[in-house]
Amino acid sequence: MSPPKISRASAPRPKRGLALAFAVWLSSSLLGCALTDPPGGPPHASPQAPNVVSLDPSQWYILYSAGMPAHPSADSAGAWSFEFPSHSSGGHVNYVETPFNSTTALHNLSVTFMVEDDAAQYVVIDTTDHLPATCRLMIEIQNDDLSDPNGRWWAQASMYDLGSQDNQVLTISIPLTSDQWTNVVGQHDSQAFAQALANIGWVGVTFGGQFFAGHGVAISGGSAKYVLINYTVD
Repeated sequence: MSPPKISRASAPRPKRGLALAFAVWLSSSLLGCALTDPPGGPPHASPQAPNVVSLDPSQWYILYSAGMPAHPSADSAGAWSFEFPSHSSGGHVNYVETPFNSTTALHNLSVTFMVEDDAAQYVVIDTTDHLPATCRLMIEIQNDDLSDPNGRWWAQASMYDLGSQDNQVLTISIPLTSDQWTNVVGQHDSQAFAQALANIGWVGVTFGGQFFAGHGVAISGGSAKYVLINYTVD
């Protein structure tokens, strides 16, 4: 089994403090749920082709958010991007996902991205959570209605603290093994995770704080843009 890898484009460097953040995170419950999970889950949508993560911005959905478009925008610096919304106007970004299914065994998930930051002051929406604001990799089963604790899974070693290495191209690679992923209530479960991989329907990234993976992030000053460069599952 390969360990998770987080690297900069210029020189690989492991992200520091993940072990402490993970330990703190495990002490909380219901990490992945939205502040109040909306009914119905993600839309009924199918991938353009099996075994391939689309980089078409129209195939990515910004979900459970406010003050945000339905989809990210094409960006010459990568595949697509979105601007972090203003906290003062009630905006927040929570989930950004795309439909995905597979006809082969899956082993690894990898994302390459950059956060373009101009003096951004990040805000964690959930008042019971705390800074630094974060983003994490996640997967979701087909036809998830957000009620199944095994419907969504997060790679805690993929947690990136927004602002810590902004304005750099980063690549995060996580093995698709049950010891690297936890469900909505923060549990490792090898059998449930194997079932989720066999029934995978969505992949993406979520935004929150140190405790809650998808409760939303905004900015109170400056500006910031998340740019997706590549996202693969193989």
